[in-house]
Amino acid sequence: GCLQRFNRLAERHKEQQILPFVGAGMSKPSGFPMWGAFLCQLAQNDPDVLDKVESAIEDGRFSDAAQIIADELNENMLAEQIENYFAAQLFEPHGPVRLIPELFKLGCVTTNFDHVLEKVYEENSANFAQVYAGAAIIDAPKEAASGENVLFKVHGTATSKSGRVLTTTEYAAAYGNESTVPGTLNHLITNRSLLFMGCSLATDRTITALQDIKKINGATGLRHYAFLADPGQENRNPKHIELNEAEIHPIWYPVENHETDHDMWLEDLLFALDGGPL
Repeated sequence: GCLQRFNRLAERHKEQQILPFVGAGMSKPSGFPMWGAFLCQLAQNDPDVLDKVESAIEDGRFSDAAQIIADELNENMLAEQIENYFAAQLFEPHGPVRLIPELFKLGCVTTNFDHVLEKVYEENSANFAQVYAGAAIIDAPKEAASGENVLFKVHGTATSKSGRVLTTTEYAAAYGNESTVPGTLNHLITNRSLLFMGCSLATDRTITALQDIKKINGATGLRHYAFLADPGQENRNPKHIELNEAEIHPIWYPVENHETDHDMWLEDLLFALDGGPL
C-alpha cells in the first residue's frame, strides 16, 4: 500500500529534493544507546529516581525523564554523562547509516548528540562543509539550508551544553515562542522534503513543530516522508492521520524481530531509493 508513495519519494530524491532527518535508531548499531536505555542507566543507583524515570519513559515522556534526572541527581552530572556516552570519536560505524552519504550529498538534519554522521561522511570523503549545532543554528546562513553539504544538529551536540535539548526545560526554551528549532525547520523545508529515518515519531516535539508549520503554510507546504515500523493494521490508519497533521507520510516496513528487522529494512529501503522508482 506504500508503493506509489515510495515511488514519489524516489522521484523527488532523484531531483535532490529530499533532506534526511536522522534519529537515534540510526546510531544504535554503532554502539550508542537509545534515549530510554541511557536515562534508565543514569538513574539505576537511586531506586526512587529510577521508578520515576521508568514511569515517564513508559508514557513516552522522555524529556520529563531527563528533567527528573537533572532535578534529582544534578544537572551537571547529566551533562557530564551525555558527553561520556555520546562524545566518543573512536568507534566503528555500522548499519544503514553508512549508506546515507551515498544517497544524500546536500546535508543532513539530526536530533542526535553523537558524531556518527560526521564520521560516515568523512569516511566517504564527503566531509560536511559546516556543522551547526544547538545555539549555533541561528548563525547558519540561509543558503546553507538549500545547496550546501552541511549538518544541522537541531538538539545540540554531546560536547557542548549550549543549545542542547533533552530536558523539559530545554525543550520549552528551544520550541517556545522565541525558539530556534521551529524557525530552523521551517527554513530547511522551504525547498526540500524531509525523510525521517531511525525516528519513532511517537511523542515527538519535532512533529508538533511541523504541525504548527503546516498550519502557517497551509496547502503551500511540501510533503515529508518517514520509514516507519508497521504498527499493525488496527493502528496504521490512526497513526497516518496523526502524522498527516504534520504533513508526514509513512512508508511502513514489517517488524517481527526488533533486534534485526529495523536495520535490515532500512538498508533495503535505502538501496531501493538509490535505484529509483520501483
